[in-house]
Amino acid sequence: MIEEDLQEKEKSPLRLLREQAGLTRPQVKEKIGISERRQADWELGKALPNAENILAMANLYQVSLKTMFEVLGLDVTKIPDDLPSREPSPNDN
Repeated sequence: MIEEDLQEKEKSPLRLLREQAGLTRPQVKEKIGISERRQADWELGKALPNAENILAMANLYQVSLKTMFEVLGLDVTKIPDDLPSREPSPNDN
């Protein structure tokens, strides 16, 4: 019971991201097939999702992969921001 109270006070960035998307764990499970237990482990920092699940959550929560890595506590300081896509030039054959 005390652990649950502490969790309410100090929500993880991943949980906050899910809640900002207006989703519950059962809804995430329904939309992308990630069990509630696994989600809880990720939100509590007990485990990290694999690349496929990170991609699925980024799409569901409408955030960049860089943001997802940041939320998961990974160091993204040396990862460059995406460059705007450019139109192919005639020399791009």
